[in-house]
Amino acid sequence: MCGFNGVVGEFDSKILDSVKKQSYKINHRGPDEHTSLETKNVFIDFFRLSIVDLDLGSQPKSDEAGQMTIFFNGEIYNFKEIRKTLQDEGINFNSNSDTEVLLNVLSHFGLKGLKMLNGMFAICLIDNIKNKTYLIRDQFGIKPLYYCLTEDCIRFSSEVKTLLDENTSISEQSLGQYLNYQFYLSEKTLAKKVFQVEPGCYLEIDNTTLKVKNVNYFELEFLNDKSPVTKLDTLEKVICESIRLQTFADVSVGTHLSGGIDSSLITAIASMYKKDLKAFHGYFPEDSDEFSEIEYAREVAKYLKIQLYEVPIYSDDFINNFPKLISALDYPIVGPGAFPQYMVNEFASKHVKVLLGGQGGDEIFAGYARYLIVYLEQLLHGVINGSHDENHLVSLETVSKALPSLKEYIPLIKNMWAENLFTEPSIRYEMVLRRNIPEPWLTDHTKKLIIKSRNTFMDKINSINEKSLINKMLHFDTKYILPGLLHVEDRVSMIHSIESRVPYLDQKVFECAINLEPSLKFGEGVLKNPLKLISENYLPEKISKRKNKMGFPVPLNSWLKKEAFKDYVFETILTSNFANSVYFNKEQFEKDNFKFENFDRSLWAVLCLSEWSKKIKF
Repeated sequence: MCGFNGVVGEFDSKILDSVKKQSYKINHRGPDEHTSLETKNVFIDFFRLSIVDLDLGSQPKSDEAGQMTIFFNGEIYNFKEIRKTLQDEGINFNSNSDTEVLLNVLSHFGLKGLKMLNGMFAICLIDNIKNKTYLIRDQFGIKPLYYCLTEDCIRFSSEVKTLLDENTSISEQSLGQYLNYQFYLSEKTLAKKVFQVEPGCYLEIDNTTLKVKNVNYFELEFLNDKSPVTKLDTLEKVICESIRLQTFADVSVGTHLSGGIDSSLITAIASMYKKDLKAFHGYFPEDSDEFSEIEYAREVAKYLKIQLYEVPIYSDDFINNFPKLISALDYPIVGPGAFPQYMVNEFASKHVKVLLGGQGGDEIFAGYARYLIVYLEQLLHGVINGSHDENHLVSLETVSKALPSLKEYIPLIKNMWAENLFTEPSIRYEMVLRRNIPEPWLTDHTKKLIIKSRNTFMDKINSINEKSLINKMLHFDTKYILPGLLHVEDRVSMIHSIESRVPYLDQKVFECAINLEPSLKFGEGVLKNPLKLISENYLPEKISKRKNKMGFPVPLNSWLKKEAFKDYVFETILTSNFANSVYFNKEQFEKDNFKFENFDRSLWAVLCLSEWSKKIKF
């Protein structure tokens, strides 16, 4: 796990000095070793976090012929298998690192070799013969990669912060999307002229002409007309194999253990391969049990006989660390769960260098209650008008078993069904994902940006070619929402020089999951049904049979009742560039300030934008 920052093109000494100066903003991604490469058209700074082959894994690496040079951030989990294939082809190796294997895959097979990889990666590959640079990102967007274009050069980096300067302004298109959803619907970031290499894509750059070609090498697809082939025992085997591969490291390994199905199952299986496994759990000792899953985490740790580190988190921690969190994230994205993740990783960094987490489980195994909300409405409509029959995936009779999981969503359902009941599923799904910032806080200009974001959302979801409603929602989430969650996963771990691994996003696990029998995946409306069934073989019944899903709730409402916390929140907002911009109605927000009792996702979005706006022109 590493980070790199570079430039391609006709750059002068002034640009080169700027790149070098900015590079040290990502030193945390690789504090173990700093190297660099400089040629006529390319300069790259590289920072290494040593995980595998500590002595010989340095970068960059070049092939024997000197044709290809590579910088690489991530892990290739099946590198030993690929190494054997390459050795059979007569290729020799000088190290035990996955970087050297990756280089030779791409040198020997070309970019078609990307399909051989099982891992997470952001790659800078330089073809020294053709004088081209390739910026490549893994198919789910686990590892980050950004770029910006100028007349004379192309800058690129593992993090946006090295690409910003005093002239950087905001992308209005992305602002509308963030305010409405807290995630983004295109390759554009919140910083104008800074883009991400999209998941499953690579850029081909001519180092001389700077001509850029964007290539999609991985097409996301869930089950359409293909016959389902995956059985539960097959899925269990590939999950176990993924976790076995991802516990491999020459450093200490741990897991996030929330007490939910995703992380508990990973922890249970990982403990089979790592006898000294350490687990970490964040909790809020000042607050009520409704924000605590610690009893479940303790139950799992006791059952598995592993060490559990309990990390207490307080409201003062938020005040002291929130600016650091927003700086680490580069720009605002997703919800408040990023904060406790940041705090747990800070603590864990004193004990381990690798952490396994459960990201991706909700998206590929249908774990979110919103899927059930959309299905429930369609079921009611179908039964009332007589269009529902036994061929449908779920029925009212079977889905009733899962309805208790919607208890906390009753206010949301009431608001949605108050108008437009029995609307189209795509429209309803858009409404479920809205964050509904109060309109009086926004100027007319901002409201127009939000309307545009809704039009973009509908274009994106309606372009998805999935026959099943559940697969359409899963496809959308995997393509547009999951990258934001992975963005957080990467930043809040790497800021503390920890490598975060996500076993559910193993390529073989994904392929098995999408080919599951639909009735097994979501047949009775049971969220995350396959993982729950598998977990019965590894976890106590108290965990495997859990019906309530908490995620990582943060007690912001109770903290808002504390004067110091409330003062911090509103001072941060009211003195910010965002609050004093053309996008925000500060006067109305100040009036509402006196009656605030609920710290919801609207206030979270405004707070994050306010802190971030210190670094950008509004």
